[in-house]
Amino acid sequence: MDIRIVLVEPEHEGNIGSVARLIKNFGLNELWLINPKTEVGKEARVYAVHAKEIIENAVIVNELNEALYGINFVIGTTAIFAKSTSNFLRVSITPEELAKKAILIKGKMALLFGRESKGLSNDELNKCDSIVTIPTNPLYKTLNIATASAIILYELWKTIVKHPKGYFEEASRENRLRLIKLFDQFSVYSLPSYKRKLATRAFQNIISRAFISKREATLIIGVLRKIGQRIS
Repeated sequence: MDIRIVLVEPEHEGNIGSVARLIKNFGLNELWLINPKTEVGKEARVYAVHAKEIIENAVIVNELNEALYGINFVIGTTAIFAKSTSNFLRVSITPEELAKKAILIKGKMALLFGRESKGLSNDELNKCDSIVTIPTNPLYKTLNIATASAIILYELWKTIVKHPKGYFEEASRENRLRLIKLFDQFSVYSLPSYKRKLATRAFQNIISRAFISKREATLIIGVLRKIGQRIS
């Protein structure tokens, strides 16, 4: 698995260490921390146990865009899923569904975990290609970051180890963003401004869940460009 674990403004040192341990448990090695709100020191190393090198090699950056450098797919996590059909930003998949898609990916994937107190912001979720929610008791649905990462990484490990990747050249992040931008540009001709943002997010969700190939993205971009030339 080529996955970068990103903790956004982590608030508890013990959680950082616990996640580092899980990273090693499931055969990963990349931990990135965005603007941590706690020291990353002795307590983190104690919780990491035999994964101290993950803590020592952790990359600390100031903002999300820095942590997404070189990433092809961005997966956000949230306990707050869409309750309304119009809330496209929080349409989510389960860890099991993510794992089934992940076996197709050859590029690097980032898995984002938000703050212990309030999770990922809407702006941060908007940078994600897909959102993952772990089904839990609706009366108490928020999981500790270490617990959530264990569940998701286990599903990824179990599926990827059992089903080796076949040949699939996925669309690059740049191509997917280009495709979404073209769709957004065309929505001007048919939708009022208040619906345009929702429609574009819905299209982005579809493209992300489909994990489209490079060839598919190139063909669709070509079609949209030709349409644009005819109507301009």
